[in-house]
Amino acid sequence: MSDIIIAPFSNSAIRDWPASHVSELIGMLLEESAVTGRIRVVGAPGQRLGACEIVRFHPADRVINECGRLAWPEVLDALRVAACVVGNNSGIAHVAGALGTPTVCVFGGSHQRMEWRPRGAHVIILSRAIGCSPCHLDHGHLSPYGKACLRDITPDSVRDAVLKIMVQARMNILGDKQEGRG
Repeated sequence: MSDIIIAPFSNSAIRDWPASHVSELIGMLLEESAVTGRIRVVGAPGQRLGACEIVRFHPADRVINECGRLAWPEVLDALRVAACVVGNNSGIAHVAGALGTPTVCVFGGSHQRMEWRPRGAHVIILSRAIGCSPCHLDHGHLSPYGKACLRDITPDSVRDAVLKIMVQARMNILGDKQEGRG
């Protein structure tokens, strides 16, 4: 039983998926029988209050706000063993992808996706290209379209990607064991 790690914040709000979408996604994941572990929300100390808004409607025994509570080595350990990592175009998504952890990246239109996406064998990128992307803006409030590139990525599409990548990763593990590699 592995946990799902959600990193809802980046170092720039223009890259952050709406908090209401993250909270809705968590609710959807809690309803899935394939999700048996906890959902751990990670981030920096300054992101803790924002994470409180995301997790407050969910059961405290299943959804944990760990923003600012984990040292970087502890975050890395959590990423290595996670069932899946969900993040924005941020360091957490890049590290998780590089570690080979199943990763879903909600990628906004502020940066060129092909150049800046997380890489790895088990990474799914969800994005919505609109006419103004890549905008190269630094702050969400500057977006003339209210970050439509992120807002229009639905929680159910992210949930579907999470379930898909978790199944694919399990199939790879089973295949490796059957072939004597695991």
